[in-house]
Amino acid sequence: MNRKPSDRLGQKQSAKHSNINRLIIGAVLSFSLAIALPFIAPFVLFPASLSASSDSAPVILDGRPVFRVTDTADAGAATRALIISNSLQQFADQSVTPDIQIEELTPDGLTTVSLQTPPGEEPDLQASFTVTPEDTGGVIPESQAQVWAETLRGQFSLAKTQRQRDYVRQNSWQLAAVPIIAAIAYWMSGLFWREYLFKALRLATSSSADSEKIEKKASPFTAANLFLNATLLLLRLGIGTSAVLYITNLFPETREKSHRIISRLADIFTGNNIPLGNNPISILDTFRALLLVLLVFLFAQIIASAIKRRVLHETGINRGVQEAIAVLLRYGLIFVGTLIVLQTSGINISSLTIVISALGVGAGLGLQNIVKDVSSGLVLVFERPVQVGEFVEIGKQAGTVERIGARSSEIRTLDQVSIIVPNSQFLEQEVVNWSHRNPISRLRIPVGVSYKADPEEVRNLLIKTGNAHEDVLVTPPPQVLFCSLGDSAFEFELLVWVAQPSRQFIIKSDLLFMLTKAFYQNGIEIPYPQRDIHIISGTPPTNGVST
Repeated sequence: MNRKPSDRLGQKQSAKHSNINRLIIGAVLSFSLAIALPFIAPFVLFPASLSASSDSAPVILDGRPVFRVTDTADAGAATRALIISNSLQQFADQSVTPDIQIEELTPDGLTTVSLQTPPGEEPDLQASFTVTPEDTGGVIPESQAQVWAETLRGQFSLAKTQRQRDYVRQNSWQLAAVPIIAAIAYWMSGLFWREYLFKALRLATSSSADSEKIEKKASPFTAANLFLNATLLLLRLGIGTSAVLYITNLFPETREKSHRIISRLADIFTGNNIPLGNNPISILDTFRALLLVLLVFLFAQIIASAIKRRVLHETGINRGVQEAIAVLLRYGLIFVGTLIVLQTSGINISSLTIVISALGVGAGLGLQNIVKDVSSGLVLVFERPVQVGEFVEIGKQAGTVERIGARSSEIRTLDQVSIIVPNSQFLEQEVVNWSHRNPISRLRIPVGVSYKADPEEVRNLLIKTGNAHEDVLVTPPPQVLFCSLGDSAFEFELLVWVAQPSRQFIIKSDLLFMLTKAFYQNGIEIPYPQRDIHIISGTPPTNGVST
């Protein structure tokens, strides 16, 4: 049973809406993960409990944070934490659970926590540290010392347990299981990214005319490709890093070494080591700002493309105006978004004046052509002497303008070959724009016929042939010019008007085929060039030489 056309149309519309929904869901998931990664990753790789701040630092035992201490008049927080950590670690390394005593020093408002080896056990170890009111956050130092003492008893008991052989044997299987699970997650993330998110976002950022092509073959390098590959790389790095951290956290010795490495990396990446005016920033802040700027570029591209396809296309305005509006919208979103990202990232824009000045000098010395092309692109967008969709001739190349970018434009020739032309060439060279403002243009087809033909008959035949072609406009009508009486032929010129400049060569070819057939059917000859040769007999000159 044949389906009704309305049923097929409904199925197509349903499939189209389903495809759009998948694109939106894929883009939202991808954006959410990409935006979350630069903010989640620092807390995963460099937990706040393991990092020292300006006024406090963690006390570490077997690579785990136990509690935090603050600055005192005699030592900073980092120094205090390091001294206490080394004192506690010596008990853990010897698998000793110490006796913990608390002594209150009432005159100073301080409390001392003392640790020593229980009687009859070896080796003989002892340590002590002081709890200050600043360490408690408003709690009585003695109460805070009791809480810390209870925490330390549990941590020392755990440290002793994890150094026994039974614990090592019971958890050794995870050394093989965790890498296998990480490898499966690594493979599945790539499969999900490339088979779903990758295709979805490529379709979302491409034009509707290229959607079918993108589904069949790989698309060229785009910002969406870079964005997805970067987020996939970050996700896979996160999977590998999580697996390594999990394995190293199984045993005290590896956990302690892992903590030392992470602490050094945290100092390198999270420390404000990059001077930028009066507000130095960290490497992590710089990376986060760069990633957010990349997201701004991609977001601006998607918004501009979506508005061009969904809104501007429905207005019926010509393709060049649509492209100009989309370009201005994209540049505006990029400019505003970049300023917001820099400000929210703690980067003072005024402090970038030195960098901008250096870039200006570099542009003046070595980037003149690029700056010239970019400025020419802006002129093309605002002045619009050449627009997307117009048929132009520049130099020896002729084709349709497919894209006007920031630095270069793409022209698709009649041979379906893409030519990348720097924008400055459109302003510096003579450009023939067949479609500018009015796509209607006139074609000239020269014709020569024998002197035996009737000129009036030839004229009528040329006009009839011109009107017979479907691409030739009725208004203005075809015309015939009697150009000259040539050496061997009457020379005419057929003038026709067309509204498709990109098809002018095909229309000329069709008209020549039709004229040749019409001349043959009506007995009109196309003559060959004729030359008269006169031979004069006589004695050639001898130049004074006798024979």
